[in-house]
Amino acid sequence: GMVSRELSPYVRSIVGVDISGGSVESYNKRATELGIAPEQMRAVCAELKGEPQELEGAKFDLIVCSMSYHHFASIEDITRTLVFFLKPGGSLLVADMLPSAETAEKASEEYPEHVRHTVAHFNGFDEAQIRRTFEDAGLGQFHFMDQLTGTILGKNFRLFIARGVKTT
Repeated sequence: GMVSRELSPYVRSIVGVDISGGSVESYNKRATELGIAPEQMRAVCAELKGEPQELEGAKFDLIVCSMSYHHFASIEDITRTLVFFLKPGGSLLVADMLPSAETAEKASEEYPEHVRHTVAHFNGFDEAQIRRTFEDAGLGQFHFMDQLTGTILGKNFRLFIARGVKTT
Protein backbone atom coordinates (compact mmCIF):
# COMPACT_ATOMS: atom_id res chain seq x y z
CA GLY A 1 0.00 0.00 0.00
CA MET A 2 2.89 2.40 0.54
CA VAL A 3 3.76 2.56 -3.17
CA SER A 4 0.07 3.01 -4.02
CA ARG A 5 -0.28 5.91 -1.59
CA GLU A 6 2.73 7.64 -3.10
CA LEU A 7 1.44 7.16 -6.66
CA SER A 8 -2.20 8.05 -5.96
CA PRO A 9 -1.90 11.83 -6.54
CA TYR A 10 -0.44 11.20 -10.01
CA VAL A 11 -2.80 8.58 -11.44
CA ARG A 12 -6.52 8.32 -12.15
CA SER A 13 -7.00 5.07 -10.23
CA ILE A 14 -5.13 2.25 -8.53
CA VAL A 15 -6.17 -1.37 -8.14
CA GLY A 16 -4.08 -3.34 -5.66
CA VAL A 17 -4.14 -7.13 -5.91
CA ASP A 18 -3.15 -9.61 -3.21
CA ILE A 19 -3.91 -13.24 -2.43
CA SER A 20 -4.30 -12.39 1.26
CA GLY A 21 -7.75 -11.25 2.33
CA GLY A 22 -6.25 -9.68 5.44
CA SER A 23 -3.80 -7.63 3.40
CA VAL A 24 -6.59 -6.47 1.08
CA GLU A 25 -8.74 -5.48 4.06
CA SER A 26 -5.86 -3.49 5.61
CA TYR A 27 -5.09 -1.80 2.28
CA ASN A 28 -8.69 -0.71 1.77
CA LYS A 29 -9.07 0.42 5.39
CA ARG A 30 -5.92 2.54 5.15
CA ALA A 31 -7.08 4.13 1.89
CA THR A 32 -10.40 5.03 3.53
CA GLU A 33 -8.59 6.49 6.57
CA LEU A 34 -6.54 8.67 4.21
CA GLY A 35 -9.72 9.94 2.57
CA ILE A 36 -9.02 8.22 -0.75
CA ALA A 37 -12.21 7.10 -2.48
CA PRO A 38 -12.46 3.43 -3.55
CA GLU A 39 -12.85 4.61 -7.16
CA GLN A 40 -9.35 6.07 -6.89
CA MET A 41 -7.62 3.39 -4.80
CA ARG A 42 -8.85 -0.06 -3.83
CA ALA A 43 -7.53 -3.58 -3.45
CA VAL A 44 -9.07 -6.89 -4.43
CA CYS A 45 -8.29 -10.39 -3.25
CA ALA A 46 -7.37 -12.56 -6.21
CA GLU A 47 -4.80 -15.03 -7.45
CA LEU A 48 -4.47 -13.85 -11.03
CA LYS A 49 -4.01 -16.29 -13.87
CA GLY A 50 -4.18 -13.89 -16.84
CA GLU A 51 -7.72 -14.69 -17.91
CA PRO A 52 -9.98 -12.15 -19.68
CA GLN A 53 -12.72 -12.09 -17.00
CA GLU A 54 -10.29 -11.27 -14.18
CA LEU A 55 -10.26 -7.71 -12.84
CA GLU A 56 -13.43 -7.05 -14.85
CA GLY A 57 -11.39 -7.17 -18.06
CA ALA A 58 -9.32 -4.13 -17.05
CA LYS A 59 -6.02 -3.33 -18.76
CA PHE A 60 -3.48 -1.00 -17.18
CA ASP A 61 -0.96 1.63 -18.26
CA LEU A 62 1.32 0.76 -15.35
CA ILE A 63 1.71 -2.27 -13.11
CA VAL A 64 4.00 -2.05 -10.09
CA CYS A 65 5.12 -5.18 -8.28
CA SER A 66 7.10 -4.07 -5.25
CA MET A 67 8.99 -6.55 -3.07
CA SER A 68 6.84 -9.47 -4.18
CA TYR A 69 8.80 -11.38 -6.82
CA HIS A 70 10.76 -13.31 -4.20
CA HIS A 71 7.44 -14.79 -3.02
CA PHE A 72 6.46 -16.23 -6.44
CA ALA A 73 7.55 -19.78 -7.23
CA SER A 74 7.84 -18.86 -10.92
CA ILE A 75 8.76 -15.29 -11.78
CA GLU A 76 8.33 -16.27 -15.43
CA ASP A 77 4.68 -17.20 -14.88
CA ILE A 78 3.83 -14.12 -12.82
CA THR A 79 5.55 -11.84 -15.33
CA ARG A 80 3.50 -13.29 -18.21
CA THR A 81 0.36 -12.88 -16.11
CA LEU A 82 1.14 -9.25 -15.28
CA VAL A 83 1.96 -8.48 -18.93
CA PHE A 84 -1.47 -9.88 -19.87
CA PHE A 85 -3.04 -7.03 -17.86
CA LEU A 86 -0.95 -4.27 -19.50
CA LYS A 87 -2.23 -2.14 -22.35
CA PRO A 88 0.07 -2.06 -25.40
CA GLY A 89 2.80 0.43 -24.50
CA GLY A 90 2.11 -0.08 -20.78
CA SER A 91 4.97 -0.50 -18.33
CA LEU A 92 5.76 -3.14 -15.72
CA LEU A 93 7.92 -1.97 -12.81
CA VAL A 94 9.38 -4.57 -10.47
CA ALA A 95 11.34 -3.81 -7.31
CA ASP A 96 12.97 -6.61 -5.36
CA MET A 97 16.25 -7.89 -3.91
CA LEU A 98 19.52 -8.40 -5.72
CA PRO A 99 21.60 -11.49 -4.96
CA SER A 100 23.82 -11.06 -1.94
CA ALA A 101 27.26 -12.42 -1.20
CA GLU A 102 25.63 -14.83 1.22
CA THR A 103 24.33 -18.16 0.08
CA ALA A 104 20.60 -18.70 -0.33
CA GLU A 105 20.76 -21.19 2.52
CA LYS A 106 22.15 -18.62 4.94
CA ALA A 107 19.64 -16.03 3.75
CA SER A 108 16.78 -18.48 4.30
CA GLU A 109 17.89 -19.09 7.88
CA GLU A 110 17.66 -15.38 8.66
CA TYR A 111 13.96 -15.18 7.82
CA PRO A 112 11.71 -15.81 10.83
CA GLU A 113 10.16 -19.28 10.83
CA HIS A 114 6.60 -17.92 10.49
CA VAL A 115 7.36 -16.24 7.12
CA ARG A 116 10.00 -18.58 5.70
CA HIS A 117 7.42 -20.74 3.92
CA THR A 118 6.15 -17.69 1.98
CA VAL A 119 9.52 -16.97 0.32
CA ALA A 120 10.42 -18.90 -2.84
CA HIS A 121 13.64 -17.02 -3.72
CA PHE A 122 15.78 -16.19 -0.71
CA ASN A 123 18.74 -14.80 -2.59
CA GLY A 124 17.16 -12.28 -4.96
CA PHE A 125 17.53 -11.88 -8.72
CA ASP A 126 20.24 -10.56 -10.99
CA GLU A 127 19.84 -8.28 -13.99
CA ALA A 128 20.31 -11.05 -16.57
CA GLN A 129 17.56 -13.18 -15.02
CA ILE A 130 15.09 -10.29 -14.87
CA ARG A 131 15.97 -9.13 -18.41
CA ARG A 132 15.44 -12.64 -19.81
CA THR A 133 12.16 -13.03 -17.91
CA PHE A 134 10.87 -9.67 -19.15
CA GLU A 135 11.90 -10.29 -22.75
CA ASP A 136 10.37 -13.79 -22.77
CA ALA A 137 7.09 -12.25 -21.54
CA GLY A 138 6.96 -9.71 -24.38
CA LEU A 139 8.47 -6.68 -22.68
CA GLY A 140 10.96 -4.40 -24.40
CA GLN A 141 12.76 -1.14 -23.59
CA PHE A 142 14.29 -2.87 -20.58
CA HIS A 143 15.84 -0.67 -17.91
CA PHE A 144 17.48 -1.87 -14.68
CA MET A 145 18.59 0.28 -11.75
CA ASP A 146 20.49 -1.38 -8.92
CA GLN A 147 21.97 1.38 -6.79
CA LEU A 148 19.36 1.01 -4.07
CA THR A 149 19.36 -0.38 -0.55
CA GLY A 150 16.61 -1.26 1.87
CA THR A 151 16.00 -2.97 5.17
CA ILE A 152 13.84 -6.06 5.51
CA LEU A 153 13.34 -7.69 8.90
CA GLY A 154 16.26 -5.67 10.25
CA LYS A 155 18.70 -6.79 7.53
CA ASN A 156 20.12 -4.54 4.83
CA PHE A 157 19.60 -5.63 1.24
CA ARG A 158 20.63 -4.31 -2.14
CA LEU A 159 17.55 -3.70 -4.27
CA PHE A 160 16.75 -3.19 -7.92
CA ILE A 161 13.99 -1.59 -9.94
CA ALA A 162 13.39 -3.01 -13.40
CA ARG A 163 11.13 -1.62 -16.09
CA GLY A 164 9.82 -3.17 -19.26
CA VAL A 165 7.28 -1.93 -21.80
CA LYS A 166 4.68 -4.15 -23.45
CA THR A 167 5.57 -4.19 -27.11
CA THR A 168 2.23 -5.32 -28.59
